[in-house]
Amino acid sequence: MKRFNLGHVLLLSYVISTFSEGVILPVYAIFVQGIGGNVLDAGIAMGIFLAFDGIFTFFIHNKKKKRTHKQRIKIMIEGWFVWLVGISFYLVISNKWTLFAAQIFIALGNALADPVYDEEFSDNASKLDPEKEWGLFEGGKSIVGGISAVAGGAIVAVFGFNVLIYTMVVTATISCILVVYYVKKVKK
Repeated sequence: MKRFNLGHVLLLSYVISTFSEGVILPVYAIFVQGIGGNVLDAGIAMGIFLAFDGIFTFFIHNKKKKRTHKQRIKIMIEGWFVWLVGISFYLVISNKWTLFAAQIFIALGNALADPVYDEEFSDNASKLDPEKEWGLFEGGKSIVGGISAVAGGAIVAVFGFNVLIYTMVVTATISCILVVYYVKKVKK
């Protein structure tokens, strides 16, 4: 049995972050209606997230200059914390405007962290069996996405949106802690 490595810490962090974002997706329009929005506002919120994620990613990572590993890690950590702030922002969402602001924070966090994460994971995967590691990554995202969809619907059906949002924040925090753990181990 192969031992658990730092690439697996990154993988675990990413699939947990996928869960954090995914639990609300099956009930997103209902959530938006609960804060006074409508189905169009739910679409606008997702559009804001995707557009800002793309814009931020393009401008942050579209530089010719080569970053050092230390600089890349710093960007990844900053991104994960901004993302955590965006997820935590769901605790105080009271209308569509605060929802839109949360989506922008989450998009900025993803834009900072995701390209660097991919590079870090790729560096770790290449030390082992790259195809297997990327298979775990892609398959893990899909499996956890499916689990989070069912879990999100079940949590809201049984406990309501408050418990769902706390679930998002707790799992996002765990994901962020794993990234910090990874960074501390990489520095040694």
